[in-house]
Amino acid sequence: MKVAGKDFRSVNWYVENGRNTLAVQWIEQRLLPHRFEQVVSNKPEDVAVAIESMQVRGAPAIGAIAAHGLALAYSIDKKGFFSHWVPRFRATRPTAVNLFHACDAMFSLAEQDASDMVMVEAAQAYADAEALANERIGAHMAEYLAVGERRILTHCNAGWLATVDWGTATSGIYHLARAGESPFVWVDETRPRLQGARLTAWELHEEGVSCRIQADSAAAWMMQRGMVDAIVIGADRIAANGDVANKIGSYMLSLAAREHGVPFYVAAPSSTFDAACPSGTDIPIEERDDDEVLMMDGVGAAGVSHQVRIAAPGVPANNPAFDVTPFANITAIFSEDGIWKPQ
Repeated sequence: MKVAGKDFRSVNWYVENGRNTLAVQWIEQRLLPHRFEQVVSNKPEDVAVAIESMQVRGAPAIGAIAAHGLALAYSIDKKGFFSHWVPRFRATRPTAVNLFHACDAMFSLAEQDASDMVMVEAAQAYADAEALANERIGAHMAEYLAVGERRILTHCNAGWLATVDWGTATSGIYHLARAGESPFVWVDETRPRLQGARLTAWELHEEGVSCRIQADSAAAWMMQRGMVDAIVIGADRIAANGDVANKIGSYMLSLAAREHGVPFYVAAPSSTFDAACPSGTDIPIEERDDDEVLMMDGVGAAGVSHQVRIAAPGVPANNPAFDVTPFANITAIFSEDGIWKPQ
């Protein structure tokens, strides 16, 4: 997708002098929207930390960078690949199932005594497959969004930053825009890390899609006023029964959507489905640090980044990163193969 008119992916092998090198490159998402910066590293530990620290976030992007990181680890430390590096990457984040699918795929390939180049190519193929799946998701979804005034509400960031390219929730929106339509997007700011305000709005603006940031708590009121035609979210894990784990606040949106008759769509590639997980109650929910709620980052008038406390000193916080929306609250789940339904 576009940044200042140029095409980028959120994760890729670093290219130098027109050739791939054995180094992973990713967009440092914590700096956006104030600064666009790509990080390059040939150290697998740096890649693992990038996942933990949310330099790279979003379930499909996490899977893609984990595949790259494991290919890198295999090339420099075959002795420790199975005993250290695979467990290291599996431990970086608990909720997004794409991470574990990627780790399993690279593990299986390494068990076959694959060459370094085969592992590198497999990581690239994994990222390419995610990007293609996301594009196909959008093609399926666009016809469902091309109704009414096309006022679409999103939550968190399920755009190309989170998914290598195209995005999941945003893919249908981008398809509409490139077909000459004029979708409008309500962007939930998405507390506490503000992925909607910082990332989704930035993405949409770079692509020329009209949008407006709103407080999360404004969403139900906008539905009641008839200002929302559809809601589209991504997913970090989808259980076998169709329950969906996504950014905290998604379940609350589904309740308001059901009350006001607004279609509530979920978009996710097949790598986000977990057939081994019976229901949403079996999905582990990540609990993150209190400071994400109690502190906030921003840029002052002089363009300098600052972190400030927004809560009373000594008061703790509750910070679940995800919630679970039951399948009964969902109008449709889209994968690259079209509408998915639990068996």
